[in-house]
Amino acid sequence: MNNHHTKKDYIFLVATTALLLAMLPKVCAQDAGVSEEKAQGMRDKLIEYSREYIGCPYRDGATGPATFDCSGFVFSMFRESIGIQLPRKSENIYAKSEKIGDGERIAGDLVFFKTTGSGKISHVGIFLGNDEFLHCASDGPETGVIISTLSRGYWKEHYAASGRYIKSKDAPESVKKNDEAESSKENNGKPDGLNDSEKAENKSVGIEGEAQNAETEKGFSEKLVFDATIEAGWNFFDCESFRLNFRGVDALLHVSYDGTIKPGIGAFIRYDNGTGNFQLPLVLSLALGDYTRIFAGPVIPLGKPNIPGDRNEEIRHSIFPGIIGICWNTPQIKAGKCGISLTQDIHYTVFNKTDGTALSPFRSAASGLVFSTGIRVTLPMSNLI
Repeated sequence: MNNHHTKKDYIFLVATTALLLAMLPKVCAQDAGVSEEKAQGMRDKLIEYSREYIGCPYRDGATGPATFDCSGFVFSMFRESIGIQLPRKSENIYAKSEKIGDGERIAGDLVFFKTTGSGKISHVGIFLGNDEFLHCASDGPETGVIISTLSRGYWKEHYAASGRYIKSKDAPESVKKNDEAESSKENNGKPDGLNDSEKAENKSVGIEGEAQNAETEKGFSEKLVFDATIEAGWNFFDCESFRLNFRGVDALLHVSYDGTIKPGIGAFIRYDNGTGNFQLPLVLSLALGDYTRIFAGPVIPLGKPNIPGDRNEEIRHSIFPGIIGICWNTPQIKAGKCGISLTQDIHYTVFNKTDGTALSPFRSAASGLVFSTGIRVTLPMSNLI
């Protein structure tokens, strides 16, 4: 066997890895306009999809699939129905939107409100037309995902502005509001059914959960999120040649805390076909936004590993440092109380020679660098309580 590798080998390795990273899927907001026909189709799909969630309860900090807060509802509806990635908070959704006048507002645009007394945008809903909008309310006689009237009562008083994310190249310059349209939310002059005391209470605490109402904040257990992932590992080189290699399968059980900082802990069980042994990585993780997670921890070996492509050369794990990696996931698809997403991670497991000395860089990468592609099922504890 020829173990000699030239600089071209390493250049090829680095270039191929960079190409794979560049090809990882990304979800981003629609910046350029599309045709009016396509934009209208997106608006119709957004509204049809969003209406299916009417009646879902409010829960502070939640983005679905069964509970939401105000901005979490809009964030999730745009992402899941038409693949547009909005910011997570109401004020940031507003900041990134295309500002439009009230007369330009059409179904599928967003309406923003100032409900907390801070002067900042704190609530957002999806405009349906006919003076109605769909949103997730945290307080009042009706909570959760509901339809409310824009031009009367509480919402008229706290309305701030309108914005647009579904842009078309040939959109009409102005679409008149129909203030005389019959509304399904007539409440005998009351602001969406709120009496005077309820209205005063909402002024002080705000409709949006981002106001941190103590009665609606989650407890510790409600912020726990469980997920299970099963993946197939692969890479594209061993110590003999550059080729696609099957590197085995692994399963991960993981729990994280859905707070401002999102730490987690998990345990893998993995069979590494490349090195010919079982491994039990124990990892600590940290979520970087909604779609990226980094992880690291010790590895408990089960069996004696060998160099991939050279089963005659035995190597050994470094228990600590053991494994380090990064994982990406797609937006979730709802399935009852669970969410399902695709995952792609890159992780590196540290191996040494049997005498404890380091392997050469190429042999170390051939042994420890693995790409894993799989499916993750997520279940927030809040969906079970």
